[in-house]
Amino acid sequence: MRFAFAALLLLLASPTFAAEKPVAFVPAKPDPLMGDYKADAGPVAQVFINADGGYQANLLKAFDTDEKPIAVLKGSRAGDAIRVSGDGWTGTIDASHLVVTKEKENVELKHVTRTSPTLAAPPPAGATVLFNGSNLDAWAKKAGKNWLTEEGPAQWKIVDGGAVEVVPATDSIISKKKFGDCRVHLEFRTLGTPTNSGIYLQARYEVNISETYGKLEGGGTGGLDNCTDKVRPRVRASLPPLSWQTLDIDFRAPRFDAAGAKTANARATVQLNGVKIYEDQELNPPKGAAGRLAEAAAGPIMLQEHGVPLQFRNVWVAEGAPSTP
Repeated sequence: MRFAFAALLLLLASPTFAAEKPVAFVPAKPDPLMGDYKADAGPVAQVFINADGGYQANLLKAFDTDEKPIAVLKGSRAGDAIRVSGDGWTGTIDASHLVVTKEKENVELKHVTRTSPTLAAPPPAGATVLFNGSNLDAWAKKAGKNWLTEEGPAQWKIVDGGAVEVVPATDSIISKKKFGDCRVHLEFRTLGTPTNSGIYLQARYEVNISETYGKLEGGGTGGLDNCTDKVRPRVRASLPPLSWQTLDIDFRAPRFDAAGAKTANARATVQLNGVKIYEDQELNPPKGAAGRLAEAAAGPIMLQEHGVPLQFRNVWVAEGAPSTP
C-alpha cells in the first residue's frame, strides 16, 4: 500500500500530470501616449511599454512592414513627457506628438488611430453567424483533450459592448456546426500581456493570436504556427493592445479520394487588420496538441483558451470554396 501511494505521488508530480503554472498576466492600461505616430512626410513610429516597464519607440519607414526599424529608442517618463534615445536618435513624447532628432535631422510625428478596413464587416447572405454579441448558443465547451467532442455549454462570459471574453481555466470553445471550405471573419481585442490564443480551423489548423504590437522578434499575430514549418507572416500588422483587430481567413479544406486517402493539403489566405500576411499558403498536417486529430474534410471552429483573458466579437463563417487570391 505504501509503495502504491508513493508511486501515485510520483505520477502526479510528473510533467504529464503536473498542473500548468499560472500565467503572470499583466493587464494593459489605457495610455494616451501609446500607439501609432505618423509624420506628414517621412517615417512612422510605434510607441509601447516594454517588458521592463519603460517606453519604447520603434521608428519605421512605414506601418505593416517587415523591414528593420530606422531606430529603436527607449526611455522613461520625466514629468508629463517621455524622453527616449537610441541608435543615435533622441526624442520626446508629449501630448499627441513625438519629436525625434539626430544630428541636423528633426522629425515631428503626430499620434494617429488606425482601424482595420474590415472592422464590423457584416456577414454575407447565407453566412453562419457564430457570435453576434447576444449569446453563445452556437458554441460548446470542448471536452479537454478531446477537441472534437462537446462537453456542455461554453463557459466564457459576454461583456458590455457585445463581446465575449475568455474566462481562464474554463477550456476552449468549439462551434456546434462543422465547416469545410469557408471564409471566416472574427474580431478580437487583446487585454494585456502575455496573450496566447488563436482560432483553429476545423479545430486543427491554428491562426495565432498573441500580443505582439511593437515586437521585432519572434512570431506575430496571424501566424499559422502549427501547420507551416516555421513560415512566418509576411509582415507585422498588429494594432496596439485594447484595440479591436480583425482576422479574415479564406480556408480550403484538405482533399480526399473515395478511399479516404488525402490528395491535397489544406490551404489558407490570412488577412490581419486588412493586411494580407499569407496568400494561398499550403498547410502541413497540424503538429502539437492538434496533431492527435486526423485530418478531415470538415470540422468545428475552435477559439482557444490558454490561461489569459481576451475578447472576441462579430464571428461569422461563409461556406464554400474561397475565391482565387
